[in-house]
Amino acid sequence: MTETASRAFRERAVSWRTVWNELYPEDGNDPHDDDYAAEMHRLRGLIMAQAAETEAVLGMILVRLDSGQNVARPVGQLLLSIRQKLDDQRRSTWSDSLDLMYDAIKRRNEAVHRPVEVGSSWAPYSTGDGGDWIPVITLMCDQEYDEQRLRRDLALQLRATREAVRLLRCLDL
Repeated sequence: MTETASRAFRERAVSWRTVWNELYPEDGNDPHDDDYAAEMHRLRGLIMAQAAETEAVLGMILVRLDSGQNVARPVGQLLLSIRQKLDDQRRSTWSDSLDLMYDAIKRRNEAVHRPVEVGSSWAPYSTGDGGDWIPVITLMCDQEYDEQRLRRDLALQLRATREAVRLLRCLDL
């Protein structure tokens, strides 16, 4: 990306639709209001960052359980290996926490791989000479996946990190 383009986009997430409309304005596609979508992108970033913290702890747990394990692999595989390495009593004791971590991994994947969509409505000017696209809703794909759901997913990530740290600490006792 050129320096000019970098300045034009600032430090924000830019929809592919915005890029398309800037490259090919003659196509006249519906706009994507990147500023309107910014809060969802911010929450997605927090979810990803928190999930990375959980993943780091899961790697430490796996090394405690088996020092010869490779932790440079997908987080789902780390969690599966941890389940397999725990003895029956610990697996039973930590079952709910491991399930919570699994749910957090699935929700993180949704947040990472689903694009934010901004639904807009055309509002004609009262003078009758033109109008503007007005953003009315932000969702991820066609699901009811809005800011509130992302906030719940962030809370889930925080709980998963907490449970992973508790499990790591348990292994030291």
